[in-house]
Amino acid sequence: MAVTSDAPDRPKYDPAVDLDFPPPNLGPSVHVVGTVVNVHPDETPHPKVRRGEMGKVLFDYGRNTISADPIARTNSNRCRDKGNVFTDVLRRAPQGQINPNRTRVDDPKLMSKHIKNVGHYFGASIVGIGRSHPALLYAGGTLRDTGFIVDSEEGPKETPQELCKKYPYVIVTPVAWDYDLAQAHRHHIGDAAYDTTLMQTVLVLTAVENYIKELGYTALRGKVNPQAAALAGGVGELGRNGLIISEKFGSRIHLSDAILTDLPLAPDEPIDLGVQDFCKVCRKCAETCPTNSITFDENKQVFNGVEKYKIKWETCYKLRPLVTQHWQICLTCSTVCPYTKPNTWWRTLAVQTLHRTPKPVRPVVVRSLKWLDDRFWGKIPNKRVRWLGYDSGIKPGVKACTVAGCTAQHDAAGHKADIPLSDIGYYAPLKENTNRFVKR
Repeated sequence: MAVTSDAPDRPKYDPAVDLDFPPPNLGPSVHVVGTVVNVHPDETPHPKVRRGEMGKVLFDYGRNTISADPIARTNSNRCRDKGNVFTDVLRRAPQGQINPNRTRVDDPKLMSKHIKNVGHYFGASIVGIGRSHPALLYAGGTLRDTGFIVDSEEGPKETPQELCKKYPYVIVTPVAWDYDLAQAHRHHIGDAAYDTTLMQTVLVLTAVENYIKELGYTALRGKVNPQAAALAGGVGELGRNGLIISEKFGSRIHLSDAILTDLPLAPDEPIDLGVQDFCKVCRKCAETCPTNSITFDENKQVFNGVEKYKIKWETCYKLRPLVTQHWQICLTCSTVCPYTKPNTWWRTLAVQTLHRTPKPVRPVVVRSLKWLDDRFWGKIPNKRVRWLGYDSGIKPGVKACTVAGCTAQHDAAGHKADIPLSDIGYYAPLKENTNRFVKR
């Protein structure tokens, strides 16, 4: 799930001891196989970066630098003035109270359908409902919106087991980022697609949270690992790239938080999209990762009692300060994923074909589908994207010519550059070697 801790006072989930909670069903891609030490929010990546535990370069990047891109300054944490960032203002808004007049729920299935409709109305691309489980919860405190707010919550704390008994359901409301903009991965255009969905997820989560409170029920955010909640709620499977891969959008979905609630609901079941079998063969994300942060191994690791593919998030993060003039969020591992394609009939057919294929035969089908993906989409997308004056085909420091009929690029002085315009995007070259990140 997240970073584990050896601290002896951390709450744990032991399937041999916690008989009230059998191991959770997280689908075919992730399995709880041993004792899980619940992770405290302070031990997750964003707080570690902010405290300087990931090195001075990354600390300065996260705390002391301002983005060169104006859109990034209005929808990310690398801003000039937090008052100009909508989500920062929303996060600091006072919490609403629970309506004392509780709405009666006679049919949890009907209420689940209703909550999904409400979530979609507020802007969620997918709404998943799962069963809460101690192995999915943080050790204490509150982690809000991918680490922007960490509340230590001094005083008595309920254990994950106690929270799950009081609040037996989790709701996840991911928002999909724009497919066409995400084709400009490793570019400020891709950053905008990613960061804008983060803004939208905060709005959706706040609206759904407050709606549940208006029904008279508790809605707690920041208590549950959102990836684990997405697996339990049938949103998708965990891919080799460390991302949740959904049926409709692939891995281009933003999971920033989850809601723990006592609203009577009928939980969804985990799904099988064939991701487990596809990732064994594909490895496109591992081959194209600029920092080698994604494993090539066929077998998964058991990490903190959980069997899954584990990425090296440390090297992934340490790339960012080195490329900040070109982009902030890489997105390559999501963009190259064969599941991350336009939601067309042929994509649906491919996913459904793999889903219905018996497991022993799936490797043959996967190889055929991967060959088709390489043939028609390439091993790494490099399509030129133009949007709001941005152009992923233009090398930084040069610009497109405005003279009719000219297809060249020009530098600031107006001289022709040696890179002709085409439908191919420009990507800054990278050394694919994690050694360059070790001592930073």
